Amino acid sequence: MTKKLAVKLQEYELLIYGVLKAGGVYRRSINFEDYLQELRLLVLKRLLAGEEFQARDNPALFKWLLWRLRDLQRSSQRYETRHHFTNEIPEMITDEQNFIQLELLMTIDQLISGHGQADQLKQLVTDFAMYPDDTVMKRCLRLKIHRMTYYRRLKLLQQVINKNHYA
Repeated sequence: MTKKLAVKLQEYELLIYGVLKAGGVYRRSINFEDYLQELRLLVLKRLLAGEEFQARDNPALFKWLLWRLRDLQRSSQRYETRHHFTNEIPEMITDEQNFIQLELLMTIDQLISGHGQADQLKQLVTDFAMYPDDTVMKRCLRLKIHRMTYYRRLKLLQQVINKNHYA
C-alpha cells in the first residue's frame, strides 16, 4: 500500500469509528478489532476502485458502512448459533464434578430427611443444583411459590444445615 493511500485511508478513521459506535461495537467488545479491520478493508477497496468521496459529512458512505457492519454482525451471529461454542471442561473432569454434586445432594438429603418439610426443602436444593445461577424471580416461578415463601424455606434450609453441621 502506498503512503498516499495510507494517508487517504487515515482520513476515514473517524468515520469508521463512528460507524462502529452506531453499530454498538465498542473497544471492550470481543469483535471490535475484527470489525474495525473489515470496515477499513471496505473503504480501501472502494478507494482502490478509484472512487472519490468525502471523509467527513458523508451520510451515504456512513450508511453503506453501517449496513456492511450489520451484515457482518448478522453473519457472525449465524455462525455462532450454528456452531455451539462452549467453555466446558473435558468430559472426565465434568464427570468428577457431577459426582461431587451428587455426593453433595445425597448429604443434604440425609440432613433434610428427618425434617417435617423435607419435600419442599429437597425441591429447593434440587433446583439450586440444576439452576445455580438463576435469579430469585425465575426460581420462584419455576417452583410455583411466592418470593417470601422461598426466603422462608431458604432460611429453614440454612437452619437445618447449621444444626447438623459438625465443624
